[in-house]
Parts: sequence; structure tokens; C-alpha cells
Amino acid sequence: MFGHRSDGTKAKLNNGLYLAMPHIMNHRYDSMNMTEFDIDLEILDEFIKEQRESTGVIYSYLDIINSAIIRTIYLRPELNRFVVNRRIYDRHEIQVSMAVQKSLKQGLQSNETTIKIGFEGYENILEVKQAFEAQFREAKGSTNDTDKLTTTLAKIPYGIYYLVIGMLKLLDKLGILPKAVMDAEPFHTTYFITDLRSVKGPSIYHHVYEFGTTGLFFSTGVEELKPYKTIDDDVKFKRVMPMKFVSDERFCDGLYFVTSLRMLQKILKNPKVLLLEIEPRERTKAQQKYYDKKAKAQAKKDAKALKQAKKEEKKNKKANKE
Repeated sequence: MFGHRSDGTKAKLNNGLYLAMPHIMNHRYDSMNMTEFDIDLEILDEFIKEQRESTGVIYSYLDIINSAIIRTIYLRPELNRFVVNRRIYDRHEIQVSMAVQKSLKQGLQSNETTIKIGFEGYENILEVKQAFEAQFREAKGSTNDTDKLTTTLAKIPYGIYYLVIGMLKLLDKLGILPKAVMDAEPFHTTYFITDLRSVKGPSIYHHVYEFGTTGLFFSTGVEELKPYKTIDDDVKFKRVMPMKFVSDERFCDGLYFVTSLRMLQKILKNPKVLLLEIEPRERTKAQQKYYDKKAKAQAKKDAKALKQAKKEEKKNKKANKE
């Protein structure tokens, strides 16, 4: 409360314009900047082929893109900020949210859920890939925390539903929204990415959500053939994947965004750099406190899962004896 939050600390700002921006533009939909660029798929294909032949690991386009974005945000930490209640905060960790289809069947009942994964930012591409795959398996194979939260909210009588959502928004503004709710829903995140290429759709300029802390939104679309001019002035075609990007401009200036996107493009043109871990920065006191609490919560969760597994094992042994 009063500017203190569990997911971030107030940013130290020397620029008076930064302080003014959240007051001038009160909402994220007032503050959205949009741009797009193409990703050269021939470069990514070459990297994927080389890694498959040399290590046996098969990377997807999404593995490379997410790793590149995470690396860029780590190297450009002002991208990992957010605005709540007209204050700018530094987020404690890099968090990625993504919608996942449990199946491609269409119907009245949605098959979509979301995942959210935290990173420190110095992880290599293999570690990023493994983290996403673990979440994909969990999301597709069972009911995750997001599903449980939405199922609980769906049971609320319609007449007071808007009051409950309004209360959650107010608690978020005050900085006292329960961390369990933040962890379960996807809107308190560094960036959201939608892979529309996987459903053969075009990339879109997706809005950043007003609820939560999402400040960046990436969208990939189905690949295209684009003409380009060679050194000899010949015209050839190459396969590219369009990516569209929407940002909340209030937490860093235009030059910072532009140079950060150039860094992202540079990494995507040389994805081999993602095979290497980079030197981690020393955590701040607030970050260390955040990660200590996270480790404690994970240990508690693991202990509960182990207890449940032992209980199931005991139950199965008893059933087999009978």
C-alpha cells in the first residue's frame, strides 16, 4: 500500500518528464506505441538445423524469439518496468505470459488457457525452451492455477461479478492484491506474446491490458515471401515472419525503445549468442527478498505435491492388495 508492491519497487527517476507521463496519460490505451518488423526465417532455419545436427535439440521459432526477447529485456532493464496508480515501478523478475490451446477443436467450450513463466534473464536458450515445455505440458495435461482462478470467478453470481472485478482492480491499485491472484492470472507480466503463426493467422497489433502490469505485447504471424534487393541490384524473395509490437510508452523514452528493438533484431540475426549464459547482475535487496519468498513458496508447493504423491502411492498399493 502507498506505493509498496510485492512485484516491484518504485523506480528511481531523474527525469521530470518520466514522473509526469503517467499523470498526463492515465491509461495504457492512451499510451500505446506500435511498430512492426520482419524476422528472417532463413537465419533461424539455419540455426535450428545446425543445433539439431550437432546437439540433437530441436528448437522452434518461438523458442528463439522468446529467448531473444528475454535476453533483450535483461540487457535493457527499463523495458521491465510497469505503471500502476500513476507510479513507475521496476519489476523484480522477467515474466512471460502466453495463451495456449489445449486442443485445436472448435466449439462453444474454450480450449484456451494461459501460462506465465518467470526468468532472471541471463538463461540460455536451452533453459528457456525447457521452462516453456514444462509449462506447456502442465497446461495441456491438467488444470493449472489460471484455470482454477477463472473457474472460481465464473461461479460468482452475475449481479455482483462486476463488483468483484472492480475490487480486484482497486486492490491492485493499492498494491495489496494477493500474490496468489497475481501468480495465477496472466496480466501481471513483463510481456505477453501471441503466436498466431501456429494457427496460420496474421500478426496483429494487440492492445496492452488495462488491468495488471503488462507493458509489452508481441505478436507473430504466418510467414510471408518478401522481395529484397541484392548487392547486384537483383530482386530476390526470402521467407520472413512478421512481428508486431505494442508498448506502454510511459516507463521509458522513445530512444530507449528504438535502441532496444535494434538489439532484439541484432540477436535474431545471430541466434547463436542465445546458446551462452551471460553474467548475472547482483540482485537488489528487494529482488533478493522477492526470490527468497518465491523459493519458500515453491518448496511448500513441492512438499505438498510429494505428500499427495505418497498418499496416491499408498492408496494404489492398498487397492492392489485387495
